[in-house]
Amino acid sequence: MQEGTQVQTSYADSGQIMAVQFDRKIIIYWWMAANVGLLASVVGIILMPIWIPFGWLVHKKQYEHMSGALTERSLNMRMGWMFKKQQNIALDKLTDVSIHEGPILSAFGVVRMQFETAGAAPFILTGVKNANQFRDLVLRQRDSLVSSPQAAASPVESNDVLVEIRDLLKSIDSRLE
Repeated sequence: MQEGTQVQTSYADSGQIMAVQFDRKIIIYWWMAANVGLLASVVGIILMPIWIPFGWLVHKKQYEHMSGALTERSLNMRMGWMFKKQQNIALDKLTDVSIHEGPILSAFGVVRMQFETAGAAPFILTGVKNANQFRDLVLRQRDSLVSSPQAAASPVESNDVLVEIRDLLKSIDSRLE
């Protein structure tokens, strides 16, 4: 078979439960946020005539290159047009999913979701459609994964390993004496 003739899904995409959908209003939100940021500096004000049309195209491309999926074991996000980023959040490490709606976000009709994990910085997604339903599905999948882990080692196997390690350490100790 020739290369490229068969499409294979990667490990991160296997077992997809739901694709993440993003609201197109996020383009307007990003574009306005960038313009407000440019207004805050003298150099930015000079660059605004260039950025206003160009920035719209950049943010549109960013939106087109965003994708995500909830799988059986993780939340997988891909984003970026020029600077690509892929983030995989293991559901068993997920501690909380919160939704933020401030006055500015509400004015644009978008929400910000924050995914908090054990021992890592929060991951933030802005512009997820049906955020409440998506959050509930993510938390349900996390709970089902945590309550019935599929690859748990049996206590007998782990005891056998510990006995073997103990015997090896005794053997090493006897050789050192």
